[in-house]
Parts: sequence; C-alpha cells; structure tokens
Amino acid sequence: MKIKAIITIALIISAALLAGKVSSGIDAEQFREGKYIHLDNMEIAFNKANADISIEYRLNPFTQVYIFLFGSKNLEPKVKEIFSDFDDIEIKNIGLTSASIEVKNVSKINEDISKINKEVYLFDSYKLGVQSDVLTFVYPKGERRSYEHVKVTQPVFYEYDLRT
Repeated sequence: MKIKAIITIALIISAALLAGKVSSGIDAEQFREGKYIHLDNMEIAFNKANADISIEYRLNPFTQVYIFLFGSKNLEPKVKEIFSDFDDIEIKNIGLTSASIEVKNVSKINEDISKINKEVYLFDSYKLGVQSDVLTFVYPKGERRSYEHVKVTQPVFYEYDLRT
C-alpha cells in the first residue's frame, strides 16, 4: 500500500513539474521575488483605523499541486509574511487564488486635523513582503486610487465622516 502512495505522489509531482515547463502563460521571473507566489492585485479598503485587504495571486504549478493536496491553510504563513510590517492581521478567507485579510489599527487618527463630524486618519508607509502588480486604495467615501509595481505602500491621509 505504501508503494502505491509513493508512486502516486511521484506522478503528481512529475506532472506539476512538467506543467511548469510547458505552460506558456507562466514566466519564472514572476515568481522570483515571492519564490512561489506572485501578487497580481491588492486592494486596501479603509474603515476608520482598520483596513480590509483583498489580494489576488498566482502560485507556481508545484505549489498549486501542493495546496490542492494539503489545503490552502498552508498558504497562511506566506500571506502573513507578505504583511509582516503590519501589527495586527487576521486572515478571514484564503483560497487557491485569493485571500481576504483584516488589519486592525493600521491607521492613526490625526487629532490636529480632525473636526466635529469628521475624523482624519494617517495610513503610514508599510513595506510588503512581495511586490504587488497593482495596489488600490479604497477610501471611506468610495474613491479609488491605484498604483503599479508596489513594494512599499504610500502614506495616505483619509477622512471618515462620523455622520454616516
């Protein structure tokens, strides 16, 4: 019985490696920095001092097979490594191509600028563990601003209207 399991695993690994060699849509350069993960898109939506982050990524073929066999929970350490500059993160959902993360107290309220019905927050610059092809900030009023090829986030001021 053990020999069949070993042969099956060897065939799956061989198929993954072969798929990696013949896949025309995958470039080895894409995975160089993240080793086995390439961050296509990141969206940071601000909510007072917290932020909800959605990421979309691609995995190299060997990692895809590994995650298929053993589950996407094995990606959690890598996702946490990408956001290691952030203090309080919680992975809400993680899958083969995307993840949702909540970050608490990622921004500081600016008491000097805040008004009676509005709070002004500062989101500091943070270093990411992997470069993102596109980073989009979503502000509380729904405005969006995107940046390309981001390894370090921009510092951002944003307002939160207390009347809503």
